[in-house]
Order: sequence, then C-alpha cells, then structure tokens
Amino acid sequence: MGLEVVVKAVLAKGEEEANHIKQEGIDEANATKTEAETTARNILVQKREHTAEHIEHEKRMEISSTNLEVKRGILNVQKEILDETYENAKRALLALPESEREALIKGLLKSQTEFQRVYSNKQDEPIVRRITQLEYGGNINCVGGVILENTDGTVTRDLTFDSILESVRENSLKQVSEILIE
Repeated sequence: MGLEVVVKAVLAKGEEEANHIKQEGIDEANATKTEAETTARNILVQKREHTAEHIEHEKRMEISSTNLEVKRGILNVQKEILDETYENAKRALLALPESEREALIKGLLKSQTEFQRVYSNKQDEPIVRRITQLEYGGNINCVGGVILENTDGTVTRDLTFDSILESVRENSLKQVSEILIE
C-alpha cells in the first residue's frame, strides 16, 4: 500500500498546485479585466469631456458666426440707408429755392479771407457774383456750393455741397464699419 499512498499524495499535491495555478490565473484575469474596465471608463470620460468641449467650441463658433452675419446684414441695410439719404440730400439741395441757396453760400464764404478766386456751378453763378467781391473763376460740375482758390492756384478749399455730403457720408460709413469690427 505504500505506493498507493505516494501516488495519492502526488496526485493531491498536483491537484493542489493545479488549483493554485488556476486560482492565480483567475485572479490575474480578474485584475486584468478590472484594469481594462477602469482604463475603458477613463477613456470614455476623457472622450466625453473632449466631445463636450468640442461641441461647446463649435457652438460658440456658430453663435459668433451668426452674430457676425446679423451685424453684416444690419450694416448693409444701414449703408443702403446712408446711400439713399445721400442721394435724397443731393436732390433736395438741387431743389432749394434761390434764397436758401444764397444763405448757404454766404455761410460757406464767411471767414474765407485768404482766397481770391471762387468757382461755382452754373445755377449758382449769379448768386456768387452778387454776394462776393472775389474774382469769379468759372463754373464747376457740382450740386452747389463753391470752390475757393488763392491767387496762384496752389491752395484750394472745396466747399461744394457734394464734398460736404461726401465727408458726412464717409464719417458715417466709418462709424458703421467700426461697429462691424467690434
């Protein structure tokens, strides 16, 4: 019976070692599985955060783009209104009665003492000749107003209604475009 006892002991020891190796394998597999689950959860959290950040960034970009488009639309309408106002003002100036044109031209000529020659459109020539002692230089193509010039022609001052309107229009357009930049 001695051999049987030895065989049983060897088998029991082998079975015990096999169970121990099997348990180590199960423990290692469970640890690997737990580690993989933790890594997967961390990756999922990171991806969700990244996706949420990306969505928020895209949302801000879309809102900014939409706001810019709205501003552009408003500014285009404002520019159209400015252009229309400019044209209406020119028509209104052309239609002014002579007495009002004379008052405006007198106002423009007031304190312009450094000039010797004056130019105006054909319509205003009689008014200009009547209200100033400056040499009349000739007719110019404009809605109204005058251009003044010194004796040698090196210095001129454009006081035509056209240039005054254009200056106001340019200043208004600058203000409108500055709104777009903000």
